[in-house]
Amino acid sequence: MIKKLLMAALVLALAVPAAAQGSRRSEVSVSYGFAPVTDWIDAYSDILTGAVSGSDTDLTGWGAVTVGYSFRVIGSLRVGAQVVYSSNKQEIKGTSSEIKNRYWSLMPNVKWNWLNLKVVSFYTRVGAGASFSKAKFGGQSDKSTLFAFQVSPVGVEVGGRIAAYAEAGIGTSGSLLVGARYRF
Repeated sequence: MIKKLLMAALVLALAVPAAAQGSRRSEVSVSYGFAPVTDWIDAYSDILTGAVSGSDTDLTGWGAVTVGYSFRVIGSLRVGAQVVYSSNKQEIKGTSSEIKNRYWSLMPNVKWNWLNLKVVSFYTRVGAGASFSKAKFGGQSDKSTLFAFQVSPVGVEVGGRIAAYAEAGIGTSGSLLVGARYRF
């Protein structure tokens, strides 16, 4: 299933720029997000596991990396897709055991620039899709598919063809994202 989704995203990424040549309709972006919801879910499962089993865990996560592509449909409205990777580790205190969690997410999204100034623009981004997770504990592993989303009510871009941006919201990409984008 993952291969089919990635193949569909690749076809979309190659076909859309050809249809939008010459008008800077396309953009690619890379960002880092702090506190993705995948870390929240694992932190809450630590609390529940600790309450039931009496063991305590320590969660360490490094955030999420998002790579995205979008194209302008009409006016200030863009549609696209994002691929997100995040991981974390849960150490079980008092033992040498740990659980390693990895998440790959694919989310179609919509972006609307609601205030465009010369160098600064403000926007809202909303996306939903699927997360494919893999957890390893000892010699065992478990895979699952989860609902992925990103709701960023406020984002700000500074620049022109090349820009830096920041978003505040909640979701698989993080609660606070910082990144760069290139429009062509």
